[in-house]
Amino acid sequence: MKRWKFFIVGLVVLLTGCAPEFRVYTLGAAPLPQNTRTVHAAYFKSDAPHLQSPDRSAFTVRCDDPKVAVEVVGWKDGKAKRPPRKQLFSVLIAWDQSASLQATDPERRRFPAGKQLINDLPHSARLGLVNFASLGMQYADYDSRALMGSDKQQILNALDELNRRDFSRYGTPLWNTLFYAIPEFLANEPQERERWVILFTDGQNEVPDFVVSRTHQEALQVAQTHRVQLVFVLLGNEQTISDYVQVRQTLEYMANATGGKVIAVEQAQDLREAFGEVLDTLEYAPCYNLHLRVRKPGGFRRGETLTLRIQATGGRERTVTIRM
Repeated sequence: MKRWKFFIVGLVVLLTGCAPEFRVYTLGAAPLPQNTRTVHAAYFKSDAPHLQSPDRSAFTVRCDDPKVAVEVVGWKDGKAKRPPRKQLFSVLIAWDQSASLQATDPERRRFPAGKQLINDLPHSARLGLVNFASLGMQYADYDSRALMGSDKQQILNALDELNRRDFSRYGTPLWNTLFYAIPEFLANEPQERERWVILFTDGQNEVPDFVVSRTHQEALQVAQTHRVQLVFVLLGNEQTISDYVQVRQTLEYMANATGGKVIAVEQAQDLREAFGEVLDTLEYAPCYNLHLRVRKPGGFRRGETLTLRIQATGGRERTVTIRM
């Protein structure tokens, strides 16, 4: 039997609304009939938030052309770039202003790195900014620098102001900042928006002796209650953070529990790259990477378009148009 030469047949994806993304190609593992093609489809987990560890029967996929049969072969966890209309974010920036940064980032490279992230966020993002701990004469867990709903320029101006200011005398109240700032800034954000905290720090949780500190579990519970995803940018290593391993493990536990991420760097010169990775975290969302087979009697014409509709149990239907 003549061996097939399998090749990528090209990709043109036309997204409809908030549709998942598709890639169309011929598999090389075994010859497929000429009337069959394979499709990998990204169905975002946010479209079916209550679905847990589904089997393939949880996904229904149909084509508007009744002659085309669609089979769900399987799925695996993945991430896919969000379509523009799914990039609706409410983002609170929590900014470390503790005195230890004099040693870990003496050239203040964190500020241009953070400003680049702000510039690169979608224009539709609703933004807010706090610094911790307070720079005031009396203790407070954080200062509110820009209320939620501020535009990019207001956040950039606030970061410039922090860059001109001195350091806080009151440590690094990580858990108190999350515990109190999340309800204040994010609890009333529109339901259709994803809620994020991007927290930059170079240290571990630390408060003065006269302050009661919340625990990381309490901070996590508040984040989960208000559907907030936590992203931590951690600057440091075993030499600059005494309990570095435990600190990083705790932050990773919190990030994983909320669908966020920890981005750790040892040197301040790497902060621009780290904040760039934050942007990737926001732009790419968790998804079910579906493996589909589509069949049509007589095969598909070159350039033929198909409209597929995908729905998971209890989830929203998404539509995508592909050109074969």
